[in-house]
Amino acid sequence: MTILQELLKELRLAAILANYQRIAKNDVEKIGYLQDLASIEVARRREGSVRARIAAARFPVVKTIDTFDFSAQSDLPKLKILEILDCQFIADRRNVVFLGPPGVGKTHLATAIGVAACTRGYRVAFMTAADLLMTLMAEKREHRLKQRMKLLDRLDLLIIDELGYIPFDREATDLLFQVISHRYELRSLILTTNLDFPEWTSVFPDAGAASAVVDRIVHHASVFELNGSSYRLATKKSSSASGKRAKSP
Repeated sequence: MTILQELLKELRLAAILANYQRIAKNDVEKIGYLQDLASIEVARRREGSVRARIAAARFPVVKTIDTFDFSAQSDLPKLKILEILDCQFIADRRNVVFLGPPGVGKTHLATAIGVAACTRGYRVAFMTAADLLMTLMAEKREHRLKQRMKLLDRLDLLIIDELGYIPFDREATDLLFQVISHRYELRSLILTTNLDFPEWTSVFPDAGAASAVVDRIVHHASVFELNGSSYRLATKKSSSASGKRAKSP
């Protein structure tokens, strides 16, 4: 199949695909002109689809890996992070976990990978753990939990941010367990948390449930630990110090 035929097939222009050779009569210039037009249209549609997937994912802020400060995370394996951006882990139905204190870049990395997944045609959703569980509990009260779970199951990648910042009751953690169990070895998950795995009992009231969740997440997962002080706090202090110097006579 020629490049032009592949483009026309992607555009679903069946009539043009079936007749362009007959009409062009093997005129290389005419076929080249048509191929250029088809290429422009394919690029436009792909760009629009990427924008739509990024919007549907509902990232708090769209960030890419280019703006992540690896120099502040010297122990973080940069090459492994960059490898994950090819999103093969989604095809392999694996997970990614970022551990570390607040403000060190976990959400930035999770978002960058999510954006990369959107550009590759994957369906992605970003939610904080609190927002996810509040949504699920509301749907449960309205007897729509089954439908919501089906929507989550269709996602190629679900990003759950900030697990561990707020404790949940048993009903909420049972719902989280359902989400993670549904995705186990079927769909991919990115999770960010400020808690080491042994500390997950502070989120899950039942130690057995905490152990089961950890087991399902890390069984097929790449786990990265970030350290250091908050970027946001450091930036704020730096800005404050600059402001004071500017006011000095």
